[in-house]
Amino acid sequence: MSTLTDEEPGKDAVVTGDQAPAGEVDSARADSSGGESGAGGAGGLWPALGSRSLDRELAKPLPQQFPGWRAGSHRFDGPGGTLVHAAVRDVMASYLGGPDVANDHGAFPASHESDAIVAGTCRRLRALFGARDGCFVFGQGMTTLTTTFVRSLTSTLGARDELVITELDHEADRAPWQALAAARGLTVREAPMSPSGLLPAEAVLDRISARTKWVAVTAASNALGTVPDLAAIIKGAHRAGARVFVDAVQAVAHQCIDIAALGCDAFVTAAYKWYGPHCGVLWISDEIADGAHLPEQVPSAGTLPPGQLSLGTTNFEAVLGTGVAAELLTRWDRDGIAVAEQQLTAQLLAGLDTIPEVRVLGPGPSPVRSPVVTFQIRGLPAERAAALLGQRGISVWHGTFYAGSAMRAVSRDNPEAVRAGIAAYTTQADVQILVDAVAALAAGRWESP
Repeated sequence: MSTLTDEEPGKDAVVTGDQAPAGEVDSARADSSGGESGAGGAGGLWPALGSRSLDRELAKPLPQQFPGWRAGSHRFDGPGGTLVHAAVRDVMASYLGGPDVANDHGAFPASHESDAIVAGTCRRLRALFGARDGCFVFGQGMTTLTTTFVRSLTSTLGARDELVITELDHEADRAPWQALAAARGLTVREAPMSPSGLLPAEAVLDRISARTKWVAVTAASNALGTVPDLAAIIKGAHRAGARVFVDAVQAVAHQCIDIAALGCDAFVTAAYKWYGPHCGVLWISDEIADGAHLPEQVPSAGTLPPGQLSLGTTNFEAVLGTGVAAELLTRWDRDGIAVAEQQLTAQLLAGLDTIPEVRVLGPGPSPVRSPVVTFQIRGLPAERAAALLGQRGISVWHGTFYAGSAMRAVSRDNPEAVRAGIAAYTTQADVQILVDAVAALAAGRWESP
């Protein structure tokens, strides 16, 4: 969010994100373009450097499109944050090294470039997510934006109202709702998972009543790879008069998301999980945005969305990089990459299945599963296993992945595990090296390099 300065006494609302002045807010929500400057500055990075960098990088084999990729390094840590695409790096570096670094909504050219960055990114996000209306809010990450959004609903909920969360979800899509319920005297109902790590739509719908106001659900589990039937959950929730908040942080890199087709009411993600920078993205429908209100927001932010929910000055370089990452996903062969990721996931699951000491947690091979594989090695703590694999250049995560309820649901007595994620830059050789290393660990044949 931009804040007003003493030199701007005539304005009573700040235009933030893809918001237009008060008289133009409807058209801004529908289009969000705001124009893109071709003056040779940051706005010009879109048609100029952005396109050139993408064209150049997309001609390379996928792993080579990532400057952080190294031969001999096997990166399975994508569920916690992927490598950054070269085009994202190039555009952000060019902006920060150029003459147009400035705050937005000023009357001078460099400030116009900042406006163009935000508008251009909003337009690319609309194309990527099929968001024909509503508004976007940018922030530090999913946790920050979810907490801010939930806080903005406080005045719309009363003591007889109910909320539904799920056992599958990340803590950041559970704790803010639970805190809101505690503060307002609401009832929270939790949808349980199956022992195999699935979240049947019926488990969520059974928790919805006529008093339910919001359902918070993930589009893909960051811990287990489980993909719920969002369409069925959203349809059932709306039938009961409830709204749906979707955590799509883990889904965007691996699934094509269509907000208009899903019909959700709010949607959050973070670009660093899909080859971009650390930047959170929150989409809110027009109806919900109009009722959202942060009592702590500064008066100069105005009362219109998304400015009402935007806290602090916009991180323009991160927003610019997010727009390039969104453009990247629209230009990749997403279907082809999804098939390749499914095949690599099946290869990993099949390989781990041949190791008697390994227990895989969560769903088995499936076309409706995210490429996240979580497992335990009998007799070897997860942290130790991850450290030993790291000695051989294999990057995996260990722990409960901020999804303790999900991990306890599938392994109550020992919820900690090792997590490996497949990304666009993962190869068959990477997967085989991981399987061989896990087999050596399990069999006690480990030799440190």
